[in-house]
Amino acid sequence: MTQRIIVAAALLACGCNRPREKPAPVAVEPPRYFKIDPGETGTLEGKVLFRGKKVAGRRLSMDTEEACQAMHKTPVFDEPVQTGKDGGLANVFVYVKSGLEGKVFAPAEDPAVLEQRGCLYLPRVLGLRVGQTLAVRNADPVSHNVHPKPRNNRDWNQQQAPQAPDLLRRFARPEVMIPVRCDVHGWMKAYIGVVDHPFFAVTSTAGGFALPALPPGEYTIAVWHEVLGQKTAPASVKKGAEGRLEFVYQ
Repeated sequence: MTQRIIVAAALLACGCNRPREKPAPVAVEPPRYFKIDPGETGTLEGKVLFRGKKVAGRRLSMDTEEACQAMHKTPVFDEPVQTGKDGGLANVFVYVKSGLEGKVFAPAEDPAVLEQRGCLYLPRVLGLRVGQTLAVRNADPVSHNVHPKPRNNRDWNQQQAPQAPDLLRRFARPEVMIPVRCDVHGWMKAYIGVVDHPFFAVTSTAGGFALPALPPGEYTIAVWHEVLGQKTAPASVKKGAEGRLEFVYQ
């Protein structure tokens, strides 16, 4: 009996020392991106206008940071409602809100840049894709504290010294919009719109926008302004055609 136990134990020990077989690798299917054929698409253009009394800007006080104040020879004003000729409204984020469901687009390769210059964020409104690199740049001789405040993405807050390398961050989920502040200089503000497709734009002082190379279909187009809020409108895009939209804020 004792000899049998010894033999069994030896066999068990030999079994334990055998190399385990590695599991077969699981084949991962590459993502299937929607291919945009320029010959099969249309373009959507339009304007965002402001009708009403011109909204006066608020003079910014940079007294707390002498270096910031020294970079400006004239007073600096905060103008959230910035208009141009014929009432064109600037800094409006325009994007496809619905109509692209089920389509997955290849990721953006180039980073979107948010610059700190003259103790201001430039541009004031910025659009980027889910997973696209956001490069935050400090062109000032003072330190800033970059603090996006998302609701649907991870919050982060980081100091950036003068001439420091760009801060490189990404947002994992769509979100319109994400406010950005500097915790050192409270007057600095910007807004980031994150979407999961390439069809977005930011208006200039002329109020114009263009969404080129849209696949034919029925869409809901949304416009967002930091003070005046959001508006939506339906849009039909046909192959080879150019559609137009106009949004008016009062």
